[in-house]
Amino acid sequence: MATRKQIDADSQFLGAEEIRTVGEIGGHAGIDVVDKPMPKKAIDMEAFMNERVTIMVNPPNNADEPLLVQVGVNGVNQFIPRGEPVQVKRKYVEVLARSKRTDFAQTLDERLGEQGFNKLRSMHSLRFPFSVMSDPNPNGGAWLTGVLAEAR
Repeated sequence: MATRKQIDADSQFLGAEEIRTVGEIGGHAGIDVVDKPMPKKAIDMEAFMNERVTIMVNPPNNADEPLLVQVGVNGVNQFIPRGEPVQVKRKYVEVLARSKRTDFAQTLDERLGEQGFNKLRSMHSLRFPFSVMSDPNPNGGAWLTGVLAEAR
């Protein structure tokens, strides 16, 4: 009976290392044709969302967290390094701002009967906390505050 040699996958060659520039990654193969005039408000919003903003995503708290944060908009991905200032389009900042984790706390008060057992308090936190270092648009701060205040 033949025995097969055990292979430790972690010690095998996993492909050549590559050096890449961090930036937008994705194809534009699925281009939508706009066959009617766009409202000025939509065009202004598109321009606003493509403005460059300087942000810094906080470094990871533990070794298991990724050093690059991947965010995507309409099939185009952006990898954002953590712990250093980087310029990204505002649309990717929106993805970071909406990436929230919700935890729940329950206060148990036996004196209130069933009413004391079924109350959960939600607490929201950012999945990848970040800071805006520079935003050239005077409306950028109010926009970000509004996005962060939304539940999801």
